[in-house]
Amino acid sequence: MEQMTSDPSPFFILNFKSKEDAMKKYLKRRIAGVLILAMLTAMSGSTVMAEPIMRINLGTFYVVAENRDPGGGADPGKDHPKNDDPGNEVSDNESTSANGPGSEEYDGKVSRDMIAQAPATGDVITEKRTVVATKTKWRITPSFNVIRASSSDRRAIKASKKKDKARSSPGNKWYCGYIAVKKPGTVTITLEGADGEKEEYLIYAEDPKVKKNALVINDVKTISMDTYLSGITYLKPTSVESKKPDIAAVSENGSISVKANGKSRITLCFGKRKVKGNVKAKLPAFSKKKVTIKDKPVKLTMKNVSNNSAVQYRSSDISVVKMNKDGYAAPVANGTATVYGKSGNVTAECEVTVKGLK
Repeated sequence: MEQMTSDPSPFFILNFKSKEDAMKKYLKRRIAGVLILAMLTAMSGSTVMAEPIMRINLGTFYVVAENRDPGGGADPGKDHPKNDDPGNEVSDNESTSANGPGSEEYDGKVSRDMIAQAPATGDVITEKRTVVATKTKWRITPSFNVIRASSSDRRAIKASKKKDKARSSPGNKWYCGYIAVKKPGTVTITLEGADGEKEEYLIYAEDPKVKKNALVINDVKTISMDTYLSGITYLKPTSVESKKPDIAAVSENGSISVKANGKSRITLCFGKRKVKGNVKAKLPAFSKKKVTIKDKPVKLTMKNVSNNSAVQYRSSDISVVKMNKDGYAAPVANGTATVYGKSGNVTAECEVTVKGLK
């Protein structure tokens, strides 16, 4: 018996088991091709290694479909592993919304580490999920030539296309996305290309501002950025500066450490956005640094205290002077002791000398 074998694909084997004229063979091959295409569609997503998964008897010939697992490694019956970590970076070919708010896999928890900070220098956004400050303008440069740019909320961020001078050449104009951030909001920017390309960028626009009177510091020596700034959730400062660091020093994360009483101008930069404020440090202190008492208790007063009744007093030597909760220093014996008054996180000192006791 003569056997005719068509040119098999890597996944399917065709066996013809009869002699027929050329026309019948041609028709049957066409029918087999249609059936194979249908089986390919039905088998999409299955993972079985080198096992027949379908056999159809056509009378004069039959078709056997085999999945030979070209990926080489998936276990039968097991799904491919899914990445459930929303903190992982999104690849260039994935839309940010696949793991962002609105996605079925998104768990609703977003941390500062999950969102890229807008660059401190330059004006180009490259990450699919980026936090920016308001009242700034940025370019978005995908791998394709942009023909259309749209925003899900034009009141917060206006999107348009703009000529990309870096990639344009004579006779070949390139365009990138261009956004103007107006007010806070979470906005999806969509860029489209002439050949059907499409990318989405999730922009978190925030508006950092210094809270009123938040930089008048009394009972604490260190305050965090979140304490004196409003309008931020994910933004981090890209640079910080204090005009008088000997009075108030600013750390990289925006925390202010008070060194002494006085005033200092601080500046925090969030990319191209600058936020400024005046620190007024008024740390708690005793009205007098040295006090002399004789035979009667004397009240020691403190200034720059938000709550006098919350001040805690103690004496370095109770055999010389004792302190009560209301701030009275009672003489015990002639000598000198240091009295401490603690308000909040600040402790003040006063030197007390007992003199003239008999």
